Amino acid sequence: MSIILRRGLPYFLLFAIYAIVNSYLPLTLRALSFSASDIGILLGVMEVVGSLVPFLITPYLDKTGRYGIVMALLGIDVALLLLPVYRFHSFLITAVCLALFSVGYKGFVPVLDGFTAKELGSNNTQYGKIRAIGSVGFVCLNLFLQFTPFISGKHPLSVILTISCTALLLVVMLPLTPGLRRTVRTAPPERDSEAEHTAGAAEYVEKELKAVSFPRPFWECLLLMFLGFIGLVPSQRFFSLYVEEYLNIDASAGLWALSAMTEIPIMIISGTLMQRFRKKQLVIVCLVSMVIRNICYIIIPGISGAIIGQLLQSISFGLFYPLGVLLCAAHSRGRTATAMTFFTAANGIANVIGSMTGGYIIDYAGYPVLFLVFSIFPLIGIGLSVLWE
Repeated sequence: MSIILRRGLPYFLLFAIYAIVNSYLPLTLRALSFSASDIGILLGVMEVVGSLVPFLITPYLDKTGRYGIVMALLGIDVALLLLPVYRFHSFLITAVCLALFSVGYKGFVPVLDGFTAKELGSNNTQYGKIRAIGSVGFVCLNLFLQFTPFISGKHPLSVILTISCTALLLVVMLPLTPGLRRTVRTAPPERDSEAEHTAGAAEYVEKELKAVSFPRPFWECLLLMFLGFIGLVPSQRFFSLYVEEYLNIDASAGLWALSAMTEIPIMIISGTLMQRFRKKQLVIVCLVSMVIRNICYIIIPGISGAIIGQLLQSISFGLFYPLGVLLCAAHSRGRTATAMTFFTAANGIANVIGSMTGGYIIDYAGYPVLFLVFSIFPLIGIGLSVLWE
């Protein structure tokens, strides 16, 4: 097995779990009699906790490099914390369980991305190929679920048990990842020559500020990622409900698989594209594709609009995501795990805002308004990108 495939194995299994959650968790919550606004709040709770908790983990990882044990614990969390949802159907208990589940589900991504970026080092253009293996896992499981009666959103236990089993397999397979069993420490950031002569409390404060500070380009990139992720919320968080309730067809898993298939080749060549074109130009292309994608879902009738929108996943996510990872890592000043946590937090905060407001928009205004409203944010990102050129 090649080293890229071995590095991609945890991505394959992790995003197989994402396939189940993305396609079936909203439908499962609907089957448990929650409204669209309730589902939006519950998804928002997941995003809040899943975005904040990694900030407590990554400083430890940047100092110790013990990625393996942390990923194992996060995988166990994913395997166990959805089980009570089937037994207890109250909103409060469901919210607590989803919050705890999201610690592993959302926290695994920045930890795995941080580890991969450190292991690749200067060869980081290989990241897209490795991340594409995750998309293969996403596609494979979605196709399996679309064409077999193995699980159904109308049968919550089947969904939860499949997530648990896949997460346990991920934990078991982690030791096969190259370099994961050794400690991968981050070299301490270079210190200013004047700081060498600063003593006592002043030196301590300066060191702590350096530990959390990033240059301006990092924050500019993060803001553009944030605006893009908000623009993706309708297609990433409410797509299954849109297919089932607005289009009235039972094809959400297949359409999810279609979107992931289109992103795989773009992820594979993303490194080449970033070497050939300016990264800011590529960001603008991605943001434009998000606007077009959202409009396609509502102006092109029937399943045709959904198919075209899913095909645009190739650029709006397949290029956008690895572009964001490498841009943030490039300006991380060596604190890659922390930078990846900020990147994931930008995604999480965008999903919190989008999920909580999106559910209410669906209940009170409908799906067309949902897609139109969320097209505004990538447009703002396009304006800022042009302004910063």
